[in-house]
Amino acid sequence: MNEQVMIEPSISLEHIGRLYKLISEVPIFQNSRISSIEILPGGLTNSNYKLTIGGVTYAVRLAGEGTMEYLNRPAEKHNAQLMADLGISAPIIYYDETTGNQVCKYIDDSKTLHIPDFKENHYLSMAAHVFRKYHACQKEFISEFNPLKEIEAYIQLLAEKNFEFYEGSAVMQEKIGKIRELFEQNPPPSAPCHNDPLCENWLDDQKNFYLIDWEYGGMNDPLFDLGALAIEAELSDEQERFFLKEYYGGELTEKQWGSLIINKFLCDALWSYWAVLQIAMGKSRDEYWPYGLNRYNRAYALIHNGSLDHSIRVNQ
Repeated sequence: MNEQVMIEPSISLEHIGRLYKLISEVPIFQNSRISSIEILPGGLTNSNYKLTIGGVTYAVRLAGEGTMEYLNRPAEKHNAQLMADLGISAPIIYYDETTGNQVCKYIDDSKTLHIPDFKENHYLSMAAHVFRKYHACQKEFISEFNPLKEIEAYIQLLAEKNFEFYEGSAVMQEKIGKIRELFEQNPPPSAPCHNDPLCENWLDDQKNFYLIDWEYGGMNDPLFDLGALAIEAELSDEQERFFLKEYYGGELTEKQWGSLIINKFLCDALWSYWAVLQIAMGKSRDEYWPYGLNRYNRAYALIHNGSLDHSIRVNQ
C-alpha cells in the first residue's frame, strides 16, 4: 500500500505539478519519493516550499514568472555557492539557471527571524558579524548590484511599458542624480553583498546564523546591506548606531553614519520602482502599489528632513 503524501491544502495543483516535475529532474532524487510538501513563509516574487524527500528536508524555490527579465540567475548560482562554502547560506543541491528554480538543504530546527527579533542587540550583533565576515572575505561575485543602475533599468522598463509611477518622483530622481555625482567623484567601496537581507532571510539554528536567498546578490557598497536591514527591521536611530558600531568595531564617524542614510534612501527608492514594475508585469496592484508607496514615502522623508542632503555633503 502506497504511503500518503502530506500536502498543505492551500497549495495549488499547478505548483504541486511543478514541484514534482522539478524534483524528477534532480539526479540525486531519482530513486526517492516526496512524503510531504509544506509552504515556507516569505517571498514576494517566488514561491517557497519545504519538501521531505527520502526522510530528508529540502527548501525548494519556484522562481516567479518574469524574474528572468531582471535577475541574473547564473550569477546567483555562483554567488550563492560561494556563500554556502563560507557557511553563511544553505547548501545548494540543485539550481536551474534557465528558470531560477532551486533546491537547497533545509536548515532543520532553525528559527526564521522576524522584525521583533532584531530589537534584541543579540541578533543585531550577530547580523553585523555575518555581514562583516562576507564583506571582508575577499571573494568576488560575478555580478554587480549597483542600486543606481538598477533604478535606471527599472525606470526604463516602466517607460517601455508606459506605466505610471508615484506623484512627485521628479524630486526623487533629482536626489538620485546628486548621489550619482557623489559616487562618480568618490566611488564607494565594493564587496560581495546580499542586497535584500529581509528579516525572514535570516535563520538561527543555535549553531550557525544563516543568510539565505541570494538572488539579488552582487558586488556593491557594503553599507547597502546594513541600510537594507535597518529598514526591514525598523530599527530606531539608537539601534542603528549600535548596529554600525558592532559592524565597524568602534565609534562611528559622521561619514559612516551618512553612508548609512544614503544607502537607506537608495534602498527604499530602488524597491519602490521595483514594486511598480511588478504591477506593470501583471502582479496585483492591491499588493504591490501600497508596498512601493510605503518605501517611496520613507525615502522622501529623508529628503524632507534634510538628512539626505547632509549625508551627501559629509561624504564629498
